[in-house]
Amino acid sequence: MLDKVISKLQDAERRHQERHTPLGLRYVIADGIDFLNPAHWDAIAAGASVFLGRAYLGALERNAPSNTEPRYAIVYREETPAVILACQIARIGGEQLVGSGGGRKAAKRILGQVRERVLVCGNLVSSGLHGIAFAEGLDPELGWRAVAEILYRIRRGEKLHGSIDFVMIKDLVGESYAPSTVLERYSYRTIKSDPTMVLALDPPCRSFEDYLSRLTAKYRGKIKKIGKTLEQAGYRVERVADLHPIEEQLHALYLQVESRAAVRLATIPCGYFSAMQAALGDRFVCSVIRNDEAIVGFVTTVIDGAEAIGYYVGVDYSVNAELPVYLRLLQLVIADGAAAGCTTISLGRTALEPKANLGAKPVDAHVWMRHRVPAFNFVLRELFPMIPVDEAPERNPLKEK
Repeated sequence: MLDKVISKLQDAERRHQERHTPLGLRYVIADGIDFLNPAHWDAIAAGASVFLGRAYLGALERNAPSNTEPRYAIVYREETPAVILACQIARIGGEQLVGSGGGRKAAKRILGQVRERVLVCGNLVSSGLHGIAFAEGLDPELGWRAVAEILYRIRRGEKLHGSIDFVMIKDLVGESYAPSTVLERYSYRTIKSDPTMVLALDPPCRSFEDYLSRLTAKYRGKIKKIGKTLEQAGYRVERVADLHPIEEQLHALYLQVESRAAVRLATIPCGYFSAMQAALGDRFVCSVIRNDEAIVGFVTTVIDGAEAIGYYVGVDYSVNAELPVYLRLLQLVIADGAAAGCTTISLGRTALEPKANLGAKPVDAHVWMRHRVPAFNFVLRELFPMIPVDEAPERNPLKEK
């Protein structure tokens, strides 16, 4: 027992020294993406997510949620860019950090009174590891240590604007999580969030019909019935090339969905969708379900390399109560991804059962959090394992290979 106590104390001392020993790297921090050396940013961003591209980040700055402001950083090894970070400083209340539900009451009691600025490494209006990218060949441990160091510098540099006590790094999905565990040495605590539902499409799969051919007869029939039901009710699917004329309609439908979310850390403003379409071009697809009178649903899909991401959705719930609008929108993400030649379709974290019925499988997702006060980090460590995580049902709609 004594040996264990001594070992823990020694490890705590080592971690303290690690946190307070500079890595010998150099940093540039900026309040806007245009203030950074574009060639240096692009040298790393070119091989990363589309959400780290300067075109997207610039559009996000101009159409940001009202409670966020951007921060960026480039980490250098001597003269060479090694790591890029896209962050947001958000004004968040404690009740926004933990969703509703009976199993979350203990968390809400502790965090419910929190009102503070939070440094978010990543993007509150997208889901995925969209705030960090490493140069090719960089040792992942060094990269994550650099992330911890630069986030510390950003947080400390914000004192003139108000203290920042919470730091959040989001979202690590699947294989991206394991290399990041060095963050525990910097007193970060991990939260396992609801899984991301991912559909794998074996090539060649270049159309929705190709996808349907991979399903068992039972599930294929159910999916086709959804489309026929809407058609018989007078609704059609349209891909929209210019969102400006319908932006307000889309935003109103988006707000219907947003208002039902248990956790709402940031709300996008009207104009966001057309701005993303202009910034991302053919990597941003929007389809609507409508009749001659109104649009009753829409979905946006972002093509991010070989992955298609089901981005934002909007639904008229009064119509959805009678017709399978939302279920048809999920199908459109698959159609968009297949048409773009993607091999992975990310369908997000909500509505796990209908996504499982399409063949999507759950992939673990994590968020790292750290509080400035050491005692609160202990509370976080004890608290967050209590938060329940939804489990996706087991479904096997795809034919066996």
